[in-house]
Amino acid sequence: MVPFDGASDLRAEPRRAVGGVPPVIRSPERGPERPTLRRPAESDYRGVALVVDDWWDGKVVQGLLPRLWFRHFASTSWLAELANPDGSGVGVAGFLVGFISPEDSAVGVIQAVGVDPRRRRTGIGTSLVEAFAKDAGAAGVRTIETILWPGNRRALPFLAALGFRSDPDLGARPIYGIPSIEGYDFGTEDRARFIRDV
Repeated sequence: MVPFDGASDLRAEPRRAVGGVPPVIRSPERGPERPTLRRPAESDYRGVALVVDDWWDGKVVQGLLPRLWFRHFASTSWLAELANPDGSGVGVAGFLVGFISPEDSAVGVIQAVGVDPRRRRTGIGTSLVEAFAKDAGAAGVRTIETILWPGNRRALPFLAALGFRSDPDLGARPIYGIPSIEGYDFGTEDRARFIRDV
């Protein structure tokens, strides 16, 4: 992970509570390091953009996570921060970008969840998703959905462990054994939708 450049990237001004959820919370996860969860700010974008492709095993995904997510969806998104392993301060250990559907206010959408590979399987991803679910539920959301490539073998068990199930109601056919839509994105990218009750 690339640490942030300095104080300008770690804005200290207070953030407002949204949906009854405080702007900064401590994660209840196990282990000696407990991340601080907070709302992202637009100034956090650069730090995440520098690492996101590495976090996706070198797959180029940075273009799917533009700055506008950090500018316009910060009140429904989260960052997890921990001390950097090299002792150089605090850095982003994970993030979740999500929103409440403007078309159906009973649906919350997770656009992306990323966790530093060195910090996976420590509860950070779970903490991020649960913080989003708590926000969404307080805002009246009844279902959370996320879309992903059906061959994503890392994300599938993660989602299942959090209670997500595949949604076969899209006229889908099995791709990698998962009900999916061929050419869902860009006419060429297969996707599966997963849903979870709040």
